Amino acid sequence: REPLPVSARQPKMRAARPLDRHAPRKRPAAARWSLLGVPVVVFGGFALLLTSSVAHSRLSGSTMPKTTSRSPTTATTTTLRRSRGMAAGAAATTAALGGASPAKKPVAVLGANGRTGRLCVEELVSKGQPVKALTRTGTFDHVQSPLVTVERADVTNIGELKQHLDGCKAAIFAAAYSRNAGNDPSEIDNQGLANTATVAKEVGLDRVVVVSSGAVTRPYSPVGLLLNTVGKGVLFQKRRGENRMREVLRDSGCDYVIIRPGGLRDMPALGPLKTELNQGDTVVGSIPRPDVAAAAVAAALGPKNLASRTTFEMYSVDPEKELEPRRLLPWYALPSGYESSGLSWEEAFETLKPDERMSPRGFY
Repeated sequence: REPLPVSARQPKMRAARPLDRHAPRKRPAAARWSLLGVPVVVFGGFALLLTSSVAHSRLSGSTMPKTTSRSPTTATTTTLRRSRGMAAGAAATTAALGGASPAKKPVAVLGANGRTGRLCVEELVSKGQPVKALTRTGTFDHVQSPLVTVERADVTNIGELKQHLDGCKAAIFAAAYSRNAGNDPSEIDNQGLANTATVAKEVGLDRVVVVSSGAVTRPYSPVGLLLNTVGKGVLFQKRRGENRMREVLRDSGCDYVIIRPGGLRDMPALGPLKTELNQGDTVVGSIPRPDVAAAAVAAALGPKNLASRTTFEMYSVDPEKELEPRRLLPWYALPSGYESSGLSWEEAFETLKPDERMSPRGFY
């Protein structure tokens, strides 16, 4: 066979395009990023992404700020520090200008001279909360503090209640019938509570906290028979007062919490860990007064959605001190299924059911 000519063995070359000297010259992608040097080659795709944005900013004439990677916790901490610093600066500026931060609204304690009422005042003062100690006589010397204002307010007198509840945040109704005072349960536990609810609605209180009693709906239980006999039907009047208050506050912006403690003992507090809350008025026990006062204050100062429109019993559970719950009547279940407890009073309140879920009419 004859060999091919040399021209046939040469590869065919594509015809060169005419050079336009006025058109902008384009660099290939690899050459374009070579302006930033070796890191593109060493770090691969990640470096390409990073350096491309930097190159873009440099080519466009902008300067990118340095960024530091931070964990979410560090970022949150920094934000909190900044906000605290801003708040401190604002407070310092206000003080320098002679201004003052808004004062807390006081909490009124009705029946402040009673053994539970005075403990409520002590608990409020310990939390730095201004208090109006409202008493029937206008005297109160159990707690000495600039946070305490003593005023005369009889729960049977609507005019006095309006005058002294106006401007308050909440009210704790710790007033109760007393044989020594010469009054009647219908005046204090029934009409007095209804008056307080009416005024609370008119002046716009956030909440009324009532210190009532266990067994108010079980007048024929052994406990109910005893208390109604020696107390001139006090449990009947307490229940009527509770129901009247619910009716007054039903469609209002004023909230309520009803606490039904067991037998009150004058002993040191045991705290929420050794206290059990219950609902349904089927279980009773004993409880230190300071724990009742602490729970009442926690309810008065808590947010409106906490324990809103609830009624509950409370008693201590401490076998070492012979404090254990018992059935009000033999056929009631123990446990009842409505028990609630927690590390704090607020935590114990979280699982309480509102009255409308405990009873179709909201009364029980």
